[in-house]
Amino acid sequence: MLHETLSLFTTADAFSLEPLFANPAVARHSLVFSRAPHTGAASPIRIDSPPLPTAAQEERRSVYGVVGLVRLNAGDHLIVITNRHKVTRLFNNDLYRLTGHDIIPIAKHSAIALTPVQQRDDQVYLSMLDSMLSSGFWYFSYQTDITRNVQSLASTGGQVSPRIWEQADERFFWNKHLQAPLITLAKANPDTDISAFILPLMCGFMEFKELSYNSKRVTLGLISRRSKFRAGTRYNTRGVDADGNVANNVETEQVLVFHSNGADANSGSSSQKVASYVQTRGSIPLFWGQLINVKYQPKMVIEEGTVSFQAYKKHFATQISHYGRQIAVNLINKKGYEARLSDTWSRLNSQLNDPNVRYLHFDFHHECKNMRWDKISKLVAEIEADLIAQGYCTVDAVASSAAGGALSLHATRTQTSVVRTNCMDCLDRTNVVQSVLARRVLPMQLQEFCGGSGVVEAEFEKGFKNLWADHADAISLVYSGTGALKTDFTRTGKRSPQGVLSDGTNSVIRYVKNNFFDGFRQDSFDLFLGNYQVNALASSPFDSNDKPLRFFALPAVLGLSLIMVLLTLLMFHYSSAYFFLVLGFWSSLAILAYRAIIFYGTDFVDRPRLVRGPNVLSPEYAISEKPTAILSHKEEAELYKNK
Repeated sequence: MLHETLSLFTTADAFSLEPLFANPAVARHSLVFSRAPHTGAASPIRIDSPPLPTAAQEERRSVYGVVGLVRLNAGDHLIVITNRHKVTRLFNNDLYRLTGHDIIPIAKHSAIALTPVQQRDDQVYLSMLDSMLSSGFWYFSYQTDITRNVQSLASTGGQVSPRIWEQADERFFWNKHLQAPLITLAKANPDTDISAFILPLMCGFMEFKELSYNSKRVTLGLISRRSKFRAGTRYNTRGVDADGNVANNVETEQVLVFHSNGADANSGSSSQKVASYVQTRGSIPLFWGQLINVKYQPKMVIEEGTVSFQAYKKHFATQISHYGRQIAVNLINKKGYEARLSDTWSRLNSQLNDPNVRYLHFDFHHECKNMRWDKISKLVAEIEADLIAQGYCTVDAVASSAAGGALSLHATRTQTSVVRTNCMDCLDRTNVVQSVLARRVLPMQLQEFCGGSGVVEAEFEKGFKNLWADHADAISLVYSGTGALKTDFTRTGKRSPQGVLSDGTNSVIRYVKNNFFDGFRQDSFDLFLGNYQVNALASSPFDSNDKPLRFFALPAVLGLSLIMVLLTLLMFHYSSAYFFLVLGFWSSLAILAYRAIIFYGTDFVDRPRLVRGPNVLSPEYAISEKPTAILSHKEEAELYKNK
């Protein structure tokens, strides 16, 4: 399949990537990247026989795959995998998490010709790429296509093309833009093995646990695949785009593996029985967003109209094409701040009038108030008939004649619909409901594979809950910057005062990160995905510092006032009247400074700089997610105020 280990040779003239094989007689090609400066559209990559080791070679190192190439001001950079961790073995295929990487400038001494501003910008770009790849949420396999779920793999008998990149699900192939030069080379040279260098990366979560049920060993796992479309951070990506892609769109698959020969997940198996249950989450499919402005609840903007309905329609058409009938569960509040979103969604769903979309509004906070989270059973009961009809997927995997011990897959059941769950962020409330629905189906799958009563033992239950709680934290970290809220319920099955306190702490951290640090994180997504491409001839995107004087003055006044209030309380020894006069003056100044900061809130938050503009609005307002549509922070704020 794909090359698992590569030798990276460095010479004065080129970098060479040579695949390592156990059998040296196997024909192979290498990739050679010229280090000579160039001005072309892409680095000259040659397909060449591996060079023999010579004294001219400066370095030889082993790497475990190519993430791709990215162009910065200093030219193209090669991104390689330097370390990996084996997560599990599924259908006799190894699944890995990326744990180490390196970003290597191809052109030698390329930074010498750069201006100081370009050198500074490249350091920022490299830190963005490093932060993305160091997040710990990247997964890959050399032998199978992990962008597709079990049911999708079974539809082709489990047979995976040697050109994995061609059949990978576009939504979950995150480094396709970075692999574009290699893909072009592979298409131009179809008789070579260049496709074996093209390794798709999936962003999301993957964890498996070895557990015991009815005295039999089984493997329980979760695989979550995050869509690269409309990807980004919590307040910078909300709602839907014109193509029907929604923010924080994640496919979550619970996988249960029974090894008939008693093997575990990390050893080979001649046959397996696998059950899969898929759910999805995604932002409310409307043109809406929240403009961060240092308030705890930012101003909400909702756009309605024909274009909004068309995007809504496209979203569900895409969902149906991938998963069949939709059970859309909306968990946001029916009253207060979130009510307008609910009302708009309800109207659009009535307008859609599609029998393949069942819309259900379950006000999570109202139904489960006073920590009565057992009331989620009311939601499950309401959609029970749909869940019974939905079923789940089961697959028989048996040894085939294919090389490498691959298993042939045959689906014995198929899942016919999907529950699409959302709350405001598609994180905390969504995590709880998804774990409850996954827990509902688990006894049926265990009983089908292993017999018994279907009653889950305490140790198995603990493993299941910890798996889903770990998953909740991972999904939340990518989108919001913190672990999930409400995970005490996911881990223990009940709410606790300690859990409520932990949620409060995470909420404060979210507020700080989302308001003052998420511009950088959003830029990191856009650079990695190619939504922004560096142009050495263009001006720096980091030079447009349009912060007014109040950006510096108001926080200084607030800080000074608070210090003076504290000093007055601790050290003032004059008359009571004078004490209250001084205290009142500094307290009033602090309040005025604070209110001014709130009023001019958009001046103080960290907004994206690479792809700017409020991408929450519909195309009717001529605002594109492309880097050509750039608005200043002031223009953004004015646009929202006018709305």
